Amino acid sequence: MKHLIRVMLVDDHQIIIDGIANMVRDAEGVVVCCTAPDAAVAMEMIPVHHPDIIITDLSLPGKSGIELIRQITDKFPEVNTLVLSMYSTEDYIFNSIRAGAKGYLLKQDTTKAELLKAIRIISEGSQYFSDQVAQVMARMYSHHARSSTSGNSLPKQVNLTGRETEILRLYAHGLSNQEIADSLNISIRTVETHKNNIMQKYNFKSTVDMVKFAIRNKLTDL
Repeated sequence: MKHLIRVMLVDDHQIIIDGIANMVRDAEGVVVCCTAPDAAVAMEMIPVHHPDIIITDLSLPGKSGIELIRQITDKFPEVNTLVLSMYSTEDYIFNSIRAGAKGYLLKQDTTKAELLKAIRIISEGSQYFSDQVAQVMARMYSHHARSSTSGNSLPKQVNLTGRETEILRLYAHGLSNQEIADSLNISIRTVETHKNNIMQKYNFKSTVDMVKFAIRNKLTDL
């Protein structure tokens, strides 16, 4: 029997809790096992309800969502956390990931399909970041890593086509799928196809892995 993914929701607004619960309610293999209005209650409920994933806001009464993530990472390392927040700035994203978050979605953009996709990917041990968050992370990583000289050259056993290299470079500069499509005068579907090919060739798990690779190998300078 397939493992049922148990999800805890942490948010101090009941309307948000209800909305997320409704999105997950009929999803196959996913169940909301409990909810909490703040970090203190969440920490008390974890050993009682044994969630696999905790979806949390960052703006909570008392301790912040980032502090909650840090406590979960320290005390319950087997439990994964997914941020669902309205904040899309570098400091919130960076501090959440540094605290141990495995994913980050934006409340204003997240659909039911993407939320469930994130839950399932994270439950399998990978990370998930929405496209907009990944773009912020790419710009942030590029800013800090552009001067690094420790990168390795491209593996000789794997070759990218000219178009794949071009698209990888544009992702590393923080462009979205639509912006890349407009820049190269191709369709979004074509951009996504090339992206999937790149990720399969190098076994990347996320867009962020792909961007880090491009920066380490100085493809942003081509």
